[in-house]
Amino acid sequence: MKKLLTFVLIVMLACLFLDKISDSDMHMQFNGDDVDGPLEWLFGLVFAGGGLLVAAIAVVCAAVVTGVVLAGVGVVLIAVVALCVVLALALSTPVLLPLLIPVAIVWLIVSRNRKQAQARQHSL
Repeated sequence: MKKLLTFVLIVMLACLFLDKISDSDMHMQFNGDDVDGPLEWLFGLVFAGGGLLVAAIAVVCAAVVTGVVLAGVGVVLIAVVALCVVLALALSTPVLLPLLIPVAIVWLIVSRNRKQAQARQHSL
């Protein structure tokens, strides 16, 4: 709390000195009354900080929305790629048939040998 109080005091002093040093014609009105002195600088800092806070919230919201949209697009792209793979396999089935016949024969031999080995284990 002491650090925050020290920081606020330094900012207020800086605003006071900047107001006395600067020779600008800037005027701030709050509820129709002219605000002068360090209060003018303080209000300016608060309103500028508020604008930065609103901008930060807007950027975070935009990042969240972008993440959700890109995640949805990613899911759609994965579905499209899967559909394309299925379509490519369906179209290439006649070409792959000569390759599938030896694979089916090897699969039948391996499954028959596995069944015989399981039958031997159960008979023991």
